[in-house]
Amino acid sequence: MPEITLTTFNTENLMMRFAFNRTNIPDLRDKLTSVSDEDAAEAVDQAFDVLSEDDRTLTAQTLAQSKADFCALQEIENLVTLTAFHNRYLKRWSRKGYGRKVLIEGNDQRGIDVAALSRLPVTQVKSHAHLTLDDLDLTLLPGQSPRDRAFRRDCLEIDLRVGQSTLALFICHFKSMHGGRFETRPIREQESLGVRRLIERRFDDPAAADWIVLGDLNDFLEQDGRPADDHGLAPLIDGNFSIDALMASDTAPHDRWTHHYPKDDTYSALDHILLSPTVFAKNQRPDLSITRIGLPWRTERYEGFRLPGVAWTNPKASDHCPLTIRLAI
Repeated sequence: MPEITLTTFNTENLMMRFAFNRTNIPDLRDKLTSVSDEDAAEAVDQAFDVLSEDDRTLTAQTLAQSKADFCALQEIENLVTLTAFHNRYLKRWSRKGYGRKVLIEGNDQRGIDVAALSRLPVTQVKSHAHLTLDDLDLTLLPGQSPRDRAFRRDCLEIDLRVGQSTLALFICHFKSMHGGRFETRPIREQESLGVRRLIERRFDDPAAADWIVLGDLNDFLEQDGRPADDHGLAPLIDGNFSIDALMASDTAPHDRWTHHYPKDDTYSALDHILLSPTVFAKNQRPDLSITRIGLPWRTERYEGFRLPGVAWTNPKASDHCPLTIRLAI
């Protein structure tokens, strides 16, 4: 049975800035977000600088530690930025690199998108950023229109060939809790149901199909080891529609966290890998790891090794940790 290692990582504002001393490409500003293929991204990236050399080095070192075959990434500005980060930083620490880079512009007003790096063959890429609430038959919340986009960023659907099998991945970055967890929960519930509708439309029997939802879902099933039933992910996990790999693993409850919120000093898992029932049946004791070596020193619960250069607040790799799983498919 073939195996695959997947990681999901919110890289925290991996963005570029225009390098005014390198302007030999006509209409460069317009081309930055219109680039849709890797060759063009390679050509354009030299005209931009990645923000924060120290942070991006730590981000690359942390991501390389996962040794993943496939990386689902969040908060990437565009394909040029992803390509520059891969070529200038990640390949220093992950010599093998990644042959396929995927990013399709989404809906986020700040320009942060979901993306992917893969060493395995990618057989299909499909963005769902254009879908509306009406397209997915989602109940409207107060103030919404049927023509509003269903996803705040995107639900990026990618098919991987793993041996002789196809694994469908749905990469997401749900609405943040900014404005209050309770107040924003209905939007995450709506996005969760939207992802479920996509899965149900694709597979006649979702429980028997090989698929995974992964990414920063911006809500937690427990906090500091205490269950939290008031989350917005119910449409994806109720009735065992999918199984949260971290919750099903042997990881101790107090250690099941990928994010530290310093304002109230709480620890929770905002990053998730949700397995279809048939994928979970082959991996009932998920082999999971959380990479915390790039966390700032203010995340005091973590007492292990940190990368040289990490500071109390900044620089750091990210405010999230890569969540990595090794699976039989």
